[in-house]
Amino acid sequence: MARAFDVAVMHDFFVDRLVHIPDLKKTVGDIQAKAAQGGGGVRGVTQSEVRGGNAVNLAHALARLGMKVLLLTHSDPEHEGLLRGAFEGLDAELRVKKASPGLTVALEEGVNVMLADPRGAGSFGPSLLDEGDWAALGRARVVCSVNWAANAKGTALLFALRRRLGRKKLVFFDPADFRSRTDEFASLLGRVGRGRTVDWLSMNEHEALAALPGAGGRDDLGQACQTLAGRLGVSFDLHGEQRTYTSDGLGVISAKVSALRPLRRTGAGDIWNAGSIYCRLSDVRPAERLSFANAAAGLYLRSRVPLGPTASQVWSSRR
Repeated sequence: MARAFDVAVMHDFFVDRLVHIPDLKKTVGDIQAKAAQGGGGVRGVTQSEVRGGNAVNLAHALARLGMKVLLLTHSDPEHEGLLRGAFEGLDAELRVKKASPGLTVALEEGVNVMLADPRGAGSFGPSLLDEGDWAALGRARVVCSVNWAANAKGTALLFALRRRLGRKKLVFFDPADFRSRTDEFASLLGRVGRGRTVDWLSMNEHEALAALPGAGGRDDLGQACQTLAGRLGVSFDLHGEQRTYTSDGLGVISAKVSALRPLRRTGAGDIWNAGSIYCRLSDVRPAERLSFANAAAGLYLRSRVPLGPTASQVWSSRR
């Protein structure tokens, strides 16, 4: 019998180098001073290299929560071991297309700034998928398309999902930081609103405000969430630094985010999405879903190892 999945995720795999910078201004000054000396090493900069990409992070976090996961992504032979090794022992099937992973240098201070080279993540279109891939996608309860921002073929991929999988398939979409492609994204949202291309949309507060020009900033995040949900005809999730929100266009529900001192920021949004998806597929009420997702992201941000929590760890943390 063909295998069924709770969640299918596509598309991006990045190799992330995390550069931890306690003082960005000082580090920039050190680099400039070293350049003025004719070049050389700036030492004492803590770094780590991990598997990354929105799709890979989301799929891994969902599998850690106990979901049956299908990941459709890309890699070259040199990095496929890093990708597959991360999923050992988890209930996940990986379908890996031949295209180089993206490379990211993530500068982590009070915020994270990512210097990205998309490579294969930048041209992942529907032509890469074969009939076996489409059949597997059809056996998932929800299909997630993420990091449209990095993918020049992201719009074609999104519309192919709806065309091939039909109107009844639940499609989740997180575009990532689209602000370098604002006009294209506005056009895509117009098509989403007219054609029910996606059912469920998730953004962070910066992206949501960019998608709704004229919104009043953090004080109006709840209204922005409801407005976007109503305008687009989707279930809309907005995860902010102080509160998170969800709306069906008729009302809005929110939950407070606990204050904490994060050890990292890269990947936190993917952990939040995983917690939200896990709860929705488990028929958890919206307010509880937000609280669970907040707790999952909080555990990840405080963990010394960049690893999403298990479901039992999240539930235990909330007792």
